[in-house]
Amino acid sequence: MFKTILCPTDGSALSGKAAEKTLQFAKENGSKVIGLFVEETFPYFPYASYTEKERKAARDSVQKIADKAAELGVDYEPIYLESASPYEEIIKTAEKFQCNAIFMGSHGAKGLDRLLLGSVTQKVLLNSSIPVVVLK
Repeated sequence: MFKTILCPTDGSALSGKAAEKTLQFAKENGSKVIGLFVEETFPYFPYASYTEKERKAARDSVQKIADKAAELGVDYEPIYLESASPYEEIIKTAEKFQCNAIFMGSHGAKGLDRLLLGSVTQKVLLNSSIPVVVLK
């Protein structure tokens, strides 16, 4: 049923748990997983963009997911993007790779962005044309 699953991560503990659950599901169902990390850019607040330390932590997080996928024998492809709109990149990536579903954590956004714009997960839920599985 789910041949290809998109699993976006933001490097948070919750998205890491969601990725582990996604990989386990993929193993049990013979699915391929596309792992996606979108580094959010802030065009109007240049001082608010990712620091090198945050970039390294995020990439380390994605590498841990790749290592777990290899351990489980799950076909896994990591993708790294930059965008001012992570939810749009999530949806575009799902379409590009012809994903059957998006599995993601229930939240992860921090600070002012979450207060002003709402969570990325909520935006994906509202705008995706494919099923979205929200994991806690």
